[in-house]
Amino acid sequence: MADLIVPLIMCGGAGTRLWPASREGRPKQFLSLLGKYSTFQETVRRVSDRAIFDRPIVITNGQYRFLVADQLAEIGAEADILLEPVRRDSGPAIAAGAAFAVRRNSDAVVVALAADHVVTDRAAFVQACRLAAGAAADGRIVTFGVRGDRPATEYGYIHPGAALADGVFAVDKFVEKPDVATAQDYISQGFLWNSGNFVFRASIFLDEYRASDAATVEAASASIERAGIDLGFVTLDPQSFSAANATSVDYAVMEKTRRAAVVPVSYGWSDVGSWHAVWELSPHDEEGNSAQGSAVFVASRNSFAS
Repeated sequence: MADLIVPLIMCGGAGTRLWPASREGRPKQFLSLLGKYSTFQETVRRVSDRAIFDRPIVITNGQYRFLVADQLAEIGAEADILLEPVRRDSGPAIAAGAAFAVRRNSDAVVVALAADHVVTDRAAFVQACRLAAGAAADGRIVTFGVRGDRPATEYGYIHPGAALADGVFAVDKFVEKPDVATAQDYISQGFLWNSGNFVFRASIFLDEYRASDAATVEAASASIERAGIDLGFVTLDPQSFSAANATSVDYAVMEKTRRAAVVPVSYGWSDVGSWHAVWELSPHDEEGNSAQGSAVFVASRNSFAS
């Protein structure tokens, strides 16, 4: 498609996983767990090709505004930074970001990305975005479905249906997090992990959301219309945004819409949801040990120190 894809980076998580390194005051998306940059910074860098991606929109909690601004400055990036006055889960956050994108461009196609995920194959990620953007331009709301290499129980699953275009499939169904035996069955049947990242035309996303929860879409849209600007930050109107129902985007939109589609991906994705995931993504010594900083391992195997 001709128009640039608008990155919407969801960066308001409170850091409830990876304690004690990740805490509410500095949650995991701002930590340099796997190299020089934080996962937030790596997410921004992943969408930095201005031949493909437009200026990012970052939506975060007000208490993280300076963390976001400082980390953007460290990598020489710019973005529109939206501040949530209260947390309302992913549905209202994405709705507010979509409403902001529509104000910039009524035909905007958005890629909504979690700031705390890892992708190791950037080229494959960009190609997946381009495939998804083509389907989104045709009216689909697309999610990235990860080809799983194990029977994971920490993710929901997607069963892909009929092919819609090259590399794009209708969604037959979404299923909740399974037990191990069910997950093994899902993997053998070609089910995909639900990554929680999406591509859509912003106006269509809002229309589909409105069909199931008009009040929340109106609240999110009003919070943009009545937003204030201070020090370059866009603060969503507190009274308006507080009226939104706290709902996940999966429940509010993806499980209800008939426009759902999936692009199967193998781009080295992880939501880095545990210290075991950090260990898996880190380099190891001959005994399987890994460390951030200096560490001495004695009679240890497959351990992680930080």
